Amino acid sequence: MLIASLKPRTMGGTTNTGLLAYALARAGHQVTCYDADESLQLAAWARDVDDFPGTVHEADTPAFAETVYPAMDHNRVNLVDAGHAENHPDIVDSVLEVADLVIVTVSPTNPDYDRLVKPERGTPIAKLIRRSAALRDSGKAPTTVILLNRCQAGANSPKEFADLLTNGGKDGTLPRWDVLTTRIPRREQIASAVGFPCDKPGRKAPYDALVTELTRLGHVPAPGGPR
Repeated sequence: MLIASLKPRTMGGTTNTGLLAYALARAGHQVTCYDADESLQLAAWARDVDDFPGTVHEADTPAFAETVYPAMDHNRVNLVDAGHAENHPDIVDSVLEVADLVIVTVSPTNPDYDRLVKPERGTPIAKLIRRSAALRDSGKAPTTVILLNRCQAGANSPKEFADLLTNGGKDGTLPRWDVLTTRIPRREQIASAVGFPCDKPGRKAPYDALVTELTRLGHVPAPGGPR
């Protein structure tokens, strides 16, 4: 299967992709990653550490569906990091054409929410996902979930933004999203993870919970099951 990790111009998207790859491997999956972010930060992370769970291929191309996807081993979980989605719609369009699951990382802040549905410049991620239906064999947009990131312990903002996302904004006229119950906390061990091994407990538990939820919801197969 192919999981697309998208984010608006936000903090922590590549961090979440990498730490999700580690968690998928801990759960028993074979994982291959594709870096479709022009910064190629995920690829650099894999080069810098000895414990990264699988190969990271550079894949920042608007021909992703035509040149990258056919060569994948579809018996693995393939994870693609696509950065600053609203500003690179050509790459993201091609990724969405073939993705099985889309995880959109969003911080519970007004700037991230606005970038998701109505950025000052660029294409809203909501529009990118909606229009991908026309490119896909199924004629339907890929299954998409929101992962709330950098959540402050005890703060009201995660619940407030989860409600906004679920209910289509304050007046119900904006896109409605499926929001995961797993929250990625604002934690220094996570914020400083890129480029370093995943050997700290604080970098593991939230992502293990994420894999458990995705598996329970049927978005990710159990290890050894059909892809």
